[in-house]
Amino acid sequence: MITLRQVDAFRAVMVTGTVTGASVMLEISQPAVTRLIQDLERVLGFDLFVREGRQILPTSEGRMFFSEVETAHLGLDQLTRSAINIREHKEGGLRVVTIPSVVTMFIGAILKVFNSAYPNVAVSLEVQPTQRVFEYITSGQCDLGLSTLPMESPLIISKSVLRGQSVCIFPKGHRLGHKSKITPKDLENEEFISYRSDSLYRHRVDQVFSGAEVDRKLRYEARTTDAVCKLVASGLGVSVIGPSFPGVNLEPSIEVRPFSPALHGDLALLYLKHRESVRLIEAFSEAVVQALPTGRRRRSR
Repeated sequence: MITLRQVDAFRAVMVTGTVTGASVMLEISQPAVTRLIQDLERVLGFDLFVREGRQILPTSEGRMFFSEVETAHLGLDQLTRSAINIREHKEGGLRVVTIPSVVTMFIGAILKVFNSAYPNVAVSLEVQPTQRVFEYITSGQCDLGLSTLPMESPLIISKSVLRGQSVCIFPKGHRLGHKSKITPKDLENEEFISYRSDSLYRHRVDQVFSGAEVDRKLRYEARTTDAVCKLVASGLGVSVIGPSFPGVNLEPSIEVRPFSPALHGDLALLYLKHRESVRLIEAFSEAVVQALPTGRRRRSR
């Protein structure tokens, strides 16, 4: 049976051109190199070298065998590089679940930063409503999530990466244009475009208007912030969206004002507490922080 030590000795002679060079390369004695070559020739059933004076030259069979050895050696080099990449988490895959507004506003910049540091890590992106992000993480369908808070679960670590708050949006030329801040009373009897009824943020907004005893005309609703903005830009009504983040530009044909009372909502990375390894998650977190516009950040909880 061929041993790796025999192959190493053969390759060292081929690379250096001498038994002396091979012994230096392998840090063994010249007789040890010679014995390894002879043992290999016995296993193979043909000569690898011939001597001409003080020179040792490969036979035609030896040259053909060396070609195969080099191919195998390149494979071993690749295995070594792969092992290093796996150890340093520079290979593998990451399954990310996020919400539609993050895809629209941030995900391209985030993945660009992450890919520059981890070009061999595959990223699978799942886009779901906010209320389903936890489900995808806790069920193991995704490794981490990027979504808005508040969300609470004893199983999940949330790491805030950007602070945002609610804003009121309305079409350009609307009667609210002269106001610097919008309150629920300002929106009484307005055509109001809501998020879908299963949205967590929708319920927070509805509670604010209910507490202020303000009625709105609720004919239109949409799943995503992008869709809500499109409807407002078309002149179909006004809305309160959130969280709005620093550096993010909305539709050019709508106006934006702070909404009071403010509904704060952080953008956060979410992942299970008890994962075997979080190094790729931490690397992705660093990419998120680098890619996002400057905002007020909080600690993990």
